Amino acid sequence: MKAERTILDVLFPKVRAQLLRLLLGTPPKQRYVRELMRMSGLALSTVQDELGKLREVGLVSSWSNRYQRFFLVNRDHPLFPDLLHMVQASERLPLSKRAPLRRQRRRPLHKDRRRRKGPTPRHAHPMSWHLFSHEGKTSRR
Repeated sequence: MKAERTILDVLFPKVRAQLLRLLLGTPPKQRYVRELMRMSGLALSTVQDELGKLREVGLVSSWSNRYQRFFLVNRDHPLFPDLLHMVQASERLPLSKRAPLRRQRRRPLHKDRRRRKGPTPRHAHPMSWHLFSHEGKTSRR
């Protein structure tokens, strides 16, 4: 069976789609970094890097209680309603087949059908094997 993906996975990179799904889930709530790591199955550095990008554009904000860093979605961000709607709609829409979304690979040619660079060159004159000989020279030492 081919892997299937949600529309959110198609529109966003896998890591971002997963974090948006977790942060904007019903109801949207704050989560700490290791919780997001555990829930997503992603590496800690991957989660931290993506959360840094989302914080940089203002989609999430963070705070710390000295033991854990919490992240929550910025409800005042202009894209919040649209992202929330996309996450919710993504769960309701049918899954898409992964195969049509992939780049088509060129199939390697069979050994007998390999492309050739062109016809082999045919020389008008036979090759001279006496390139380095002293034929025709009369002087000898």
